[in-house]
Amino acid sequence: MTSGPVHVHDRYRLGRTLGAGGMGRVWQARDEILDRDVALKEILLPPELLDADREALRRHTLREGRAAARLSHPGVAQVYDAFESDGRAWIVMEYVPSRSLQEVLDAEGPLPPRRVAEIGLAVLEALRTAHAAGVRHRDVKPANVLLATDGRVVLTDFGVAAVDGESLVTNSGLVMGSPRYMAPERVRDGETSAAGDLWSLGATLYAAVEGHPPYAGRSVMETITAVVAEEPAPARQAGELLPVLNGLLRKSPGERIDAAEAERRLRAALDALPSPAPSPDVPAPDVPAPVPPAPPASPVPVSPEPVPVSPGRRRMRVLIAAAVVVLLAAAGITWWALRFDGDKSTAAPPPAASPAASPAASASPASSPASSSAASAAGPATAGASAAAPGSASSGSEGERPALPAGWFLYRDPTGFSLYVPKGWKRTKEHGIVYFRAPGRVLGIDQTTKPQWDPVADWRGKADYRVARGDFPGYHEIHIREVDYFRKAADWEFTFNRSGVRQHVNNRGVVTSAHQAYGIYWQTSDAGWASAQKDLRLVFASFRPAA
Repeated sequence: MTSGPVHVHDRYRLGRTLGAGGMGRVWQARDEILDRDVALKEILLPPELLDADREALRRHTLREGRAAARLSHPGVAQVYDAFESDGRAWIVMEYVPSRSLQEVLDAEGPLPPRRVAEIGLAVLEALRTAHAAGVRHRDVKPANVLLATDGRVVLTDFGVAAVDGESLVTNSGLVMGSPRYMAPERVRDGETSAAGDLWSLGATLYAAVEGHPPYAGRSVMETITAVVAEEPAPARQAGELLPVLNGLLRKSPGERIDAAEAERRLRAALDALPSPAPSPDVPAPDVPAPVPPAPPASPVPVSPEPVPVSPGRRRMRVLIAAAVVVLLAAAGITWWALRFDGDKSTAAPPPAASPAASPAASASPASSPASSSAASAAGPATAGASAAAPGSASSGSEGERPALPAGWFLYRDPTGFSLYVPKGWKRTKEHGIVYFRAPGRVLGIDQTTKPQWDPVADWRGKADYRVARGDFPGYHEIHIREVDYFRKAADWEFTFNRSGVRQHVNNRGVVTSAHQAYGIYWQTSDAGWASAQKDLRLVFASFRPAA
């Protein structure tokens, strides 16, 4: 944990984390020379890479970042600089106050076809600008499409861009990108082209209107097998967008529609779709709403509803999968830097949840900006968080749990975590978060596979975001501070007013492994807080993450 400001390159003061993914982490930072906010992308290379490949990829990233800096368009997040510091490559980009398209989909579900057509035209224009300059994006997906507060639609993260005449082939067989949004020719042979970006645009628009990607297997291999060998599930909500989706998602690049035809079909769809009617205001819920994440975002994959598969078709899928493995091996693609990053974020419990990755400097998980992290701030200790983590059990011991008291039961979640819960509390699941409620009390458990490695900064960013949005009337922060619990953890404790009653909350973000983090949310009335501390300590001491 850092106790003071962190500077990179003697110029950029790191603030909150906007998001993180398989190949990097994005920070909101302050350029102290030009006195402006920027998005600073830290390239994190997988440890599996050979040393020679790591060096080659660093150089390649810097070269492509500098090439992307020549792009100038309101629909492209400007790249200001690329440099190396402390053995890592960094890319300095325009900071765009926004929500990513992925975050909007996570929070609100599929978008109307008219809005999707508008987004598609804006992203297409950005891609045409890049392609005209000889730059391909290679990672177009909802997490990299920003819906800015000033009304712009901005394509960001050209960090894995390719430049005409440039290629990178590593001994490690590295392939960068997100498998759910990767064109079939890239999966098969690593081919990078403008047509591949258009396929990814089609997959992005499909996800925006349907609520899930056209291909979303339970594993990378299942996903890439489907991308290469299967047709996507029929788009049932696309309506007038069907012609453009069908044209962009053709498997053969030679048969795929080009940018001009894609624009024609998008404009035709827009002309045929009615303008949206204004919607009435929706009253705020009784419990704090999940936080909409900040750019780009941290992902937990969501798959479309399963379709029954006949035995013959299942055998065919097995054969196709085997063939894909052979093709990948022949191409030297033995390791994928393709995590399910940026495809789906976990919603955070009421006031935000687990320290997610969410990527991006990108917002929190759910994320309340699962990326929204900022410089740490701590307050005085009080009962509650600090008192809730004494002893080995509460500090994340995997040993025996405390004895199960009368009136409690051991809850085992299907995802693998478990903890003690008072009998009689009502269980619900909302936006991926498991809640238990009793009169005057709320217990929520959120989780993500993309941890933020600075839980204190993560909570600071979420607190700043939620309070500025007005989610906690009468907000008073008690502290945001590190606690000794599992690998890393931090407590965000505060009070606020709801329905005329002063509420008291402790939200614990805990990293339990390199690929798992949880948020444990506890809320009571302020008057009943002290009497609930024994129960809160038992919850923390009994919690065990998924194996």
